[in-house]
Amino acid sequence: MMDPNPFKPIQEMLIAKPVPKVDVKERVMAAIMAKKMEEKKVMKKKIGLLLIASMLVGASSVWAGMKMIELKNEKGEVVLTMSQDTDEEQQKLIQELPQEEQVRLAAEKKEGERKSEIITNIMNGLKPGTTVAIYWVPKNEEEDKNIVWSKHAPNITVVSNPVTYTSWKDMQPVVGKMFTLPTELGGTFKFNEGDVLYEDSDKYDAEAMKAEAKRDKKEYVVKEIPSSDKFDYATVSYRSEKGSIRAEVRVAEEGNALTGTNAQVMEKVMVGSNEAVLTTHKSGNDDAFNWVTWIKNGTKLEYSLRASEKVVSKEELLKLAKQLNETK
Repeated sequence: MMDPNPFKPIQEMLIAKPVPKVDVKERVMAAIMAKKMEEKKVMKKKIGLLLIASMLVGASSVWAGMKMIELKNEKGEVVLTMSQDTDEEQQKLIQELPQEEQVRLAAEKKEGERKSEIITNIMNGLKPGTTVAIYWVPKNEEEDKNIVWSKHAPNITVVSNPVTYTSWKDMQPVVGKMFTLPTELGGTFKFNEGDVLYEDSDKYDAEAMKAEAKRDKKEYVVKEIPSSDKFDYATVSYRSEKGSIRAEVRVAEEGNALTGTNAQVMEKVMVGSNEAVLTTHKSGNDDAFNWVTWIKNGTKLEYSLRASEKVVSKEELLKLAKQLNETK
């Protein structure tokens, strides 16, 4: 499901409204703790290094008080707030930390990259439609006791390999009661493949896995578990001779959904009669990716569409988003 570009998914960083100004070091340290408590959803195939870095420090958006955009629905209610905190801004905050904290962050990043490689290999070996729980032996159980684990038992990662559908006809029976997707966009981008992802399953025995790891002196233990049947989101790739574009549909959070981006550019736009946010991510080779996100009026669904500027321009992407939004 994951495209080779490093700017693909992951809005799952813990984001909250800005708080009154505090010392910058306190902001970053609070962000680090927020990161520790956040569930990091791992996508199938390769995890980009940029993603790893953003998961380590991206939660600084909680405190940075950077640029924010609010999206309202047809009733005038705020349904999505996005804050912007670029990699450069995050790095400036980190550089103001004591040297020992910078060293610890660098070690955490390296460890995150190592674990991500392990998770990638595990996921690549899963049959479509299967789910596993991974128990990681903690380096310091005493430190773990001070962490409030938000969803899973301590040191548990849950990953799945979704079933991939090669046509909307095959995918429709699974999600058709919630939403409809077009078989093509713009007349040239045809449905290529789609995945339906479900929320993480909690059907694991953490104590048994912990006991096995201790008994067999393992660094981690992997167990297949029943998959969840609670819809999380769907993702579809449309392809033409120019390249691919990707659409996502997920159930929006109740009330004002809060999220963050490390995009270099963030602007408010319109997708038909819907307020939307358009972000632009630029990589080191100056290749730019545009990503438009909105919550469809009259529904509880969050849509997004993204593509490289080498494939479609911003203006073309917004036209395709309008078509996606109008599909019934």
